[in-house]
Amino acid sequence: MGMIDVLIGTPIYFFTNKLMKNQGDTLIDPTTALDLAIPIIPWTIIIYFTLFYFFYPLPAFSMPKEKKGRYEALVLSQALIVIMLVSNIWFVISPAEVYLRYDIDLNDMNPIYASMFEALWLIDSPYNAWPSLHVSTAGIFTLFAMRWWSDQPLKKWGTCIIWILMCLSILTTRQHFILDLITALMLLGAVWKWQVKPTLERLETMDFDEVTS
Repeated sequence: MGMIDVLIGTPIYFFTNKLMKNQGDTLIDPTTALDLAIPIIPWTIIIYFTLFYFFYPLPAFSMPKEKKGRYEALVLSQALIVIMLVSNIWFVISPAEVYLRYDIDLNDMNPIYASMFEALWLIDSPYNAWPSLHVSTAGIFTLFAMRWWSDQPLKKWGTCIIWILMCLSILTTRQHFILDLITALMLLGAVWKWQVKPTLERLETMDFDEVTS
């Protein structure tokens, strides 16, 4: 399921990102005074990167190793695809350049942090603004991990705290606007309420032989 998500989501994301970069259009400027007031905190790029080294692998070690867990992981996979499709469509419909990143002076920071910013900017042009995929994709992983670790409070709430910190890091690294964070939370909430939750509730009422059929 993870490979399917990668094969579907990655080409769509990079195609959309490249397309909007070439067009260079900006439909709206979502900048607020608070966006400009939030300080740049270079070391939080490490937290920003948790999407790749913590949240993407998270289902693999949080999912229960039983049949029910595998079916719920399928629900997670479907929700992730919906989040990515909706977000990429919106990137095209309402492009917004994240020009806040241009305020960052790489020459004036720790070389390790500077290299991380450079690597990020090399593969990710600033036209994937809102809703923030960082927030929504890590959020869906977090919600499932909290469900699967319901009897392990340290892991459950630890994951939640890491996600909250990552949400804040998209602002302190100037990779997103506040609007990006808000709209990502709205998308995540909508997908959970109208897609994920009803499906999980149906699974609870069915035996797995019936689900298979």
